[in-house]
Amino acid sequence: MNETEADKYIAEYRSLLKDWTMSITGIKNGDANALQRKLDEKQYVLAEIAVAFPNKAYSVDLLVNARTRTWAGYEDERIPRPATSR
Repeated sequence: MNETEADKYIAEYRSLLKDWTMSITGIKNGDANALQRKLDEKQYVLAEIAVAFPNKAYSVDLLVNARTRTWAGYEDERIPRPATSR
């Protein structure tokens, strides 16, 4: 993997993380569990990118740690979003 491919992979992971976050918070419909499994699978490649390209380690660290926020584990306990009035 070269640096351009690593950048592309990081961007794709970031997009997947955004979809998961929007799904888990109820902003967007989606299967949060399926998205989480995809994130888990792709996280190993992120670790390889961090080792191969030390200048990308901080970005990788931010992406991996973004999934460990406490609120993500409490999907069933979250307060329903208010309906928008337009």
